[in-house]
Amino acid sequence: MAKKTTRQRKELSRQRAVQQAAANVTAGIVQPASPAPSLSDAEGSTPTLAPAVRTGVDPSAALRAGVGEEYAYVRSDLRRIAILAAAIVALLVVLSLVIA
Repeated sequence: MAKKTTRQRKELSRQRAVQQAAANVTAGIVQPASPAPSLSDAEGSTPTLAPAVRTGVDPSAALRAGVGEEYAYVRSDLRRIAILAAAIVALLVVLSLVIA
């Protein structure tokens, strides 16, 4: 009996993590209408997902704002990589001219 309870807890925990990840990805576009079921509610039954409610947020605008702030460092890293790649290519060209 104890294994069955542990499995149910793990399954509920996994389902909550999936729901939270989905909520994070949509950046506040979909909000659950009711809280997730507790362990006492789901002992003998299968948990059901709460219906979703749409808000007035434009999904592309919300994602653009989040991506720009979250990955601000990427542009500088890409610039450094491009400079390093150009330097290596120039070095290879010079070496090929010297050797030939």
